Amino acid sequence: MKALLLATVLSLAFAAPAGAAQIAAFGQTSGSNTFTATVDATDTVTTFTVDNASTDVTQLFGNSPMAGVFFNLSASSIDAVSGVGSALLQHYSGTFCISSAANCGGVDILSGTFTDAAFGAAGGTGLVVNVSSPPDTLVLSSSILPASDLIAPTSFNLALSNLTPALASIGSTIAPFDASFAGTASSAVAAVPEPATMGILALGVLALATLRRRTIGG
Repeated sequence: MKALLLATVLSLAFAAPAGAAQIAAFGQTSGSNTFTATVDATDTVTTFTVDNASTDVTQLFGNSPMAGVFFNLSASSIDAVSGVGSALLQHYSGTFCISSAANCGGVDILSGTFTDAAFGAAGGTGLVVNVSSPPDTLVLSSSILPASDLIAPTSFNLALSNLTPALASIGSTIAPFDASFAGTASSAVAAVPEPATMGILALGVLALATLRRRTIGG
């Protein structure tokens, strides 16, 4: 049952929440890993970091795509890593920005603060970072998109690939690695999806909520 639940969550990780639509899509332009996970000296806290990674924004709601911008992210784990079948799950809190200049300078294309869940198969080379508000915390801002385009339900997702070394735990947290990233963001800016689509997305939200309750509740 846990394996089926995890498969459902992973397959819908990049789907917009019910009542929302994708407003942005982006990805690194470097062929090298630019996403880094480091661990503190007691092996209890993992920190995710992206420092000024050159990024292309391939979609931005109502705007032209943008090339050669910068992505920054900093997030630290807020609980112990949990095992769900053959997968690992851990929650994080942090900030991100996509901007026209380094160090979140220049034009704020899209930025936010969040609490999220990171999950992936132990021993695998992929990891999904998923924020879906509600029930998670996600506050989006932008100098290009008006606040009325950034209302809940919202989501922010990162797909990490080429994890080196493969995903593992150390102590009570996710072990160090580096990776490549691509991402999406969604909000309630556009029309509500068709009923069938809403049903599928609702199933994904329910599966994720069930997974979190089981892992947090032990």
